Amino acid sequence: MKPNVIEELKKLDVKIAKRLFKEAKHQDIKRPPSPLQARILKYLLEHKEEIVCQKNLEEYLKVSKATISEVLLTMEKSKIIERISLPTDARAKRIVLTSTSSERFQELENNFEAINNQLIKGLSNQELAQFFNILNKMQKNIKEEGE
Repeated sequence: MKPNVIEELKKLDVKIAKRLFKEAKHQDIKRPPSPLQARILKYLLEHKEEIVCQKNLEEYLKVSKATISEVLLTMEKSKIIERISLPTDARAKRIVLTSTSSERFQELENNFEAINNQLIKGLSNQELAQFFNILNKMQKNIKEEGE
C-alpha cells in the first residue's frame, strides 16, 4: 500500500490544533485565535516597523482577498487589530496590532514554543534537517504554476 502523505499531515495538523486550543483553555485564554489569525499576528509583530496592508498579508499568507478580508474584519471586531487610513491613499489601510493583542500574542507564542518543543523531542539535529529538507522538496513538488 502506498503511503498517504496528505492523510498523515492532516492528522498531525489536527492534533497540533487540538493541543493549541487545549493549552489556550488551560491558560484561560478567552477565544484563542484561529491558526490564520495567529499567523497574521506573528507577521504584524515581525513587521511592526513597516506599513502593512491587506495586500501584504494576502501575498505572504497565500490566501484570497475574500479570506483575508473576512479574517481581518473578525480581528477588528475583536479589537485585535486596527485599520488606519494612510494619508497618501485613502483606500489603503495600515493594519496595526492593538496593545491587547500584543499581550495575547506573547501567551500564544509561549504555547507554540512549548508544543514545538514537544513535537521535536527526541529528534536529532540530523533528523530535523532531513525532515525540513523533505518538507521543502514536497512544497516545491506541489508548487502551483505562476506562484
